[in-house]
Amino acid sequence: MEPISFEKITLPNGLDIILHQDCSLPLVSVNVWYHVGSKNEEHGKTGYAHLFEHLMFEGSKHHNASHFEPLMKVGANLNGSTTQDRTNYWEDLPSNYLELALWLESDRMGFLLDALDQHSFDVQRDVVKNERRQSYENRPYGMAGLSIQAALYPPPHPYHWPTIGYHEDLDAATVDDAHAFFQRFYTPSNASLSIAGDFDLDETRDMVERYFGGLPPGTSLPRENRTDSPLQGNVQLSLYDRVLVPRLYLEWPTVPRFHADEPALSALADILANGRTSRLHKNLVYERRIAQSVSAYHHGAEIAGEFGIEITAAEGHTVTEIEDVLLDELDKIRRQPPSDSELSRAKNRLEWGSVRQMASIGGFGGRANRLNSFNVFAGDPDMANRDLERFLDVKPDDISRAAASYLADRQVRMVVLPERSLTHKGTDIDRSVQPPPAPLRPFAPPAPLRHRLSNGLQLLVVEKRAVPMIAFSLVLNAGAATDPVALPGLAAFTADMLEEGTSSRSSMQIAGEFDFIGSHLTSSAGREHTTVGTATLTREFPKALELVADLVQNPTFPEDELARLGNERRTAVRRLRDNPSAIANQLTPGLLFGRQSAYGHPLDGGENLYEAVRRDDMMGHFQTNFGPQNATLAVVGDISLEEAVELAERYFGSWNGAGPVTTSTAEAQVDGAPDGTSLYLHDKPGAAQSVIQVGLVGVPRGHQDYFPLTVLNHLFGGQFTSRLNMNLRQDKGYSYGYRSWIEWHRQSSLILAGGSVQTDVTREALIETFKEFDDINDQRPVTEEEFLTAQAGLLRHFPSSFETPAQVLGQMAQIAGFDLPLDYYQTYSANIEAVSLADVHRVAAERMQAHRLALVVGDMDKVQSGLRELDLTTVQVNYEGDKL
Repeated sequence: MEPISFEKITLPNGLDIILHQDCSLPLVSVNVWYHVGSKNEEHGKTGYAHLFEHLMFEGSKHHNASHFEPLMKVGANLNGSTTQDRTNYWEDLPSNYLELALWLESDRMGFLLDALDQHSFDVQRDVVKNERRQSYENRPYGMAGLSIQAALYPPPHPYHWPTIGYHEDLDAATVDDAHAFFQRFYTPSNASLSIAGDFDLDETRDMVERYFGGLPPGTSLPRENRTDSPLQGNVQLSLYDRVLVPRLYLEWPTVPRFHADEPALSALADILANGRTSRLHKNLVYERRIAQSVSAYHHGAEIAGEFGIEITAAEGHTVTEIEDVLLDELDKIRRQPPSDSELSRAKNRLEWGSVRQMASIGGFGGRANRLNSFNVFAGDPDMANRDLERFLDVKPDDISRAAASYLADRQVRMVVLPERSLTHKGTDIDRSVQPPPAPLRPFAPPAPLRHRLSNGLQLLVVEKRAVPMIAFSLVLNAGAATDPVALPGLAAFTADMLEEGTSSRSSMQIAGEFDFIGSHLTSSAGREHTTVGTATLTREFPKALELVADLVQNPTFPEDELARLGNERRTAVRRLRDNPSAIANQLTPGLLFGRQSAYGHPLDGGENLYEAVRRDDMMGHFQTNFGPQNATLAVVGDISLEEAVELAERYFGSWNGAGPVTTSTAEAQVDGAPDGTSLYLHDKPGAAQSVIQVGLVGVPRGHQDYFPLTVLNHLFGGQFTSRLNMNLRQDKGYSYGYRSWIEWHRQSSLILAGGSVQTDVTREALIETFKEFDDINDQRPVTEEEFLTAQAGLLRHFPSSFETPAQVLGQMAQIAGFDLPLDYYQTYSANIEAVSLADVHRVAAERMQAHRLALVVGDMDKVQSGLRELDLTTVQVNYEGDKL
C-alpha cells in the first residue's frame, strides 16, 4: 500500500497545516483539530468542549448563520466530534468549493465570539441535553458507560467526568463561561488543519495563509503528560435498566496511546472477542450459548488507557455463569501465549482496518483525519504511514505478558440487570463576502462493466485501483416480501443461517476462515432483496469469493445451528422492546400496510417464527429463491473485469438454481383507519424521551416521481438544514436531530419523518411535525430558492457517493436490485436537473398529503393527556415482539 504523501507547514501564529493531494475525484476534505477535550474542563464546569462542538456550527462574525447552510447547498458532508482529548470538525465537499470551507473554518476560529449570543447558546445547550437523553438516558444500557468511566478514573483524574457533561453543569453554564473557554482553547496555536484531496498545492498554500495567517495565536497551554488512573483495587457496580437481559462489563486501566504495550493490548482484545472464532465468542455464544454477544477493546487515549470487555447474557442465563467462563479464559491467556494462527488472524484484521480507512480522504476516519490525529498526538503526521508496523510486530509472548500485567486486580466490574417493577482583526481580505467557488471540476461516475455467465448469473464490475481492497456482494431478488404468511421473517432467518454450515464446512470452520483473512461476512434480507458479501484485502479476494460461493450454493442449515441461532434471534427480537426507536421502526410498516402483509410484517418476523420454522421451510425458501438467474454479483475495487470473470466462472460457473422471483404487491392497508391522521400510542414507562414517527405510503422506486420526491425529501427533512431539523432542533431545541427519509421498494415506498424529542414537548413536537407536512402544500409551499438549493446540494454531493469501494458497491447494488440501466449514474445529474419547481409542488400535493399515521412511543403517563387534546383518532398499540 502506497504511503500517504503530504506537506506540513506551520504558520507564524502556530497553526499546523498538512496538505495531502489526491486528484482521483473532484472532492476535498478540510479537517480541523483543536487540542481540547473534556479533560481540559474542571469539576462543576463539564460538557463545555462538547457544547462548543455544537456552538461552532451556529455562525461567526462574517457568516452569522448556520455553518451547515452554505455547505449543504454545495453538496457537502460535514460533522464534528469531541473526545476526552480533542475536538474535530470536517467538511467533505466538491473541490471547487475549497475556499468556501477555508473561509468558514477561519471565521469561526477567529471570530466566533462576535456572533455568540444568549439565544444560540440556550438552543444548543438544549440540543446537547437532548443528545445526552437520546444517546445515554433513553438507550438500553446507555448509562452504564458513564458510571464505569467515573469509577475507572477516580477524582481528580481529568477523565473522570463524561465528555457530554452533566445536566446541572450545562444548566449553570453562562455565555461568559463560553467566551472564556473559547479564548483559551480555540486558537491557531492549539489547532491543526489538514486538507486532503483534489487541489492545487500552490493555490492552497496561498489561500491558507490568507485566511488563517492573520489570526492571532493563543496563549501557551501546558500539556498534560501521562496520568495513570488512581484506581486501587476492585470496584463493583450494579445498575438496573429497562432491558430484557443482563450485561457484564469488566474494565481495567492500562496505558496511553503510543505506549510500547498498546499493540499487544489491541491484539489481545481481538483474540478474545473479535469475530466468531475468537475465544469468548466461540466459548460463550457459539458453544455454551449462554451469551448473546461479546466484545472487547483497548483504547489508548492521550494520557491514559483502558481495556474493556462487554458481554450480554443470553435469555435465561446469568452473569455468574458468564463470568466463570470469562475468568477462566483470561487465566488461560495470561499463562499461555496465543497460537501463531490466532495472532496472524488478529494482525490481518488490524491491517484490513488500516487499509479500509485509507480508502477515504475524509470523514471521521479518512486520510485527512489520520494525518491530524498523528500530528496532534505525536507531533508527526508521517506516523500515519508507520504506526501499523508496531502492531504487526507483536509476538505471542507479548500478548500473554500484557494480559498478566494489565488485566489484574485494578478493575471496575459493572452488571446491568433488568429493572425491577417501578412505576481580533484578520488580514486584508474581505471576510464579510462569501468566496465564490472555483470552476467546477469534471466528474464522471464509474459505469460498471457487465458480463453474464452461461448459467445466467450477472456480473457487474467496477475497477478502482487506489487501495488494495475489493468489496463484493451477491444480490438476490428475493427478500421478506416472499415470506409465507404463516412464517414472516423466513427470508431474514435463512440469510442469517447461510454461514452456519455447508456440505464441506461447519459453522465454526466458515467463521474461522473469514476471521483469518480479516473479513466480516454480511448476509441479510431486506424487504425485496437478499445480499451476501464482504470486503477484503486484494490478496484475499479469491478465498473470500470461494467462501461466499460455497455458502450460497451448498448450505445445509444444520438442525443444531438452527436451534442455537433461533434462540439468539428470539432474544434479539425480545430485546427490541428495550429500545423506543426500534419499537417505532417495527410498528410503523405494519400500521401502514397491515401487520400480516408482505410489506408490513417485521423483517425478523417476531418471536413466534423461531418456534414455528423448520429446516425444511428454510431449505424450501432457499431452493425457490437462490439461483444464478435470480442473482447479480457486484464487484468493486482492485480488480479488472477479466480477472473477476475468471474467478466468478471458477466459483459460480456450475451453480444451478431458481429462476426469477415475482414478489408480492404492496398496497396500503391502514387497518380500518378513517380519513385524516390517525394517532397510535405505545406506552414505554420511564422513557427519557418520546420517539415520534409520521408515515405514509408512496410510489414505487421506478415511478416517474422518484426524482421530484428525492429533491422534495432533501429540503423537507433529508439533511441538516431541512425544514424539519431547522424547526425542531435548531429553532426550538426539542430534539438532537429530526428528519425525513424514504424507504424505496419496487412495489411502493414508505415516506417517514420523525425523531426523538424531549418528553415534556411531545405534543408540541407532534403539532410542529403535522404543521410542516401541511405547510409544504398550503401556507408555505417550496420556494424557488429552497428548490434550487436542494437541487444543487444533491448534484454537488453526488461525487462523494463514489469515494470508497464500499460506497461504489452500494451504488452497484442499487442497479442490480432495482433493474436500473448500466448508465444510470451517468444520467443521474441530468435527471435531477430536469426536475422543476412545478414538479416539486405537484408531488408535495399528491404524495405528501395522503392518509398518514403518527406513532408516539414514550411514557404515556406523562404525554398521553396532552396528545389526546389533538382531536385525532387515537389508538393504543402494544408491541409484543410478534403481534400488535
